[in-house]
Amino acid sequence: MGQYVVIGLGNFGFNTAVSLMKRGNEVLGIDSNSKRIEIMKDQITEAIIADAREKSVLSEFIQSNIDAVLVNLGDTIESSALVTLYLKEIGVQNIIVKVVDEIHGTVLKKLGATEIVNPEKDSATRLAERLTAPNLIEHIPLAPDYSIVEIVVPDNFVGKSLKELQLRKKYDLEVIAIKDVLTEKFKLIPSSDYKLEPDNVIIVIGRKDDLEKLKF
Repeated sequence: MGQYVVIGLGNFGFNTAVSLMKRGNEVLGIDSNSKRIEIMKDQITEAIIADAREKSVLSEFIQSNIDAVLVNLGDTIESSALVTLYLKEIGVQNIIVKVVDEIHGTVLKKLGATEIVNPEKDSATRLAERLTAPNLIEHIPLAPDYSIVEIVVPDNFVGKSLKELQLRKKYDLEVIAIKDVLTEKFKLIPSSDYKLEPDNVIIVIGRKDDLEKLKF
């Protein structure tokens, strides 16, 4: 279970917070709008009315060891920039900021944002999936119950064969391909004796519920 803070509970922040909560995480929401807090208070772990542009507010509610903070403060750069700087001073390692264009994103990156998201390109649900499963590279929904996911090989998988990992037996998942990110070589339907290497990416197909169980 991870711990996340969402600052600004507009549409994107709201949906990200709810998606993170549904995945079993602790989520704190911060917004100065009391109506938004009233809507959110029963849907996430905690929702507080506060002005995140005040450093004292951030210092009171956010610890440096938080898994990630999403900054979702509208279209103006000033508020996002100020909060990003404060979060850096607190020692937050993973600061994700919603931006509206490339220039906005470039400035926030230089100020310390570790990642920028654009709602036109990144859905809230997709962001929640990436935060909860950081090894996840790509997610392709096939049908209501099935998906294909592309995942960086975790350290504890390296050197082990697919037979040893028993992903089919343990999770009812099928490895349909393996890609080497350095050489771009692609192995379709690898044998059970295939041993995973540090630079491998595995492409897995299975039911969404079973994919959720595969935590790294």
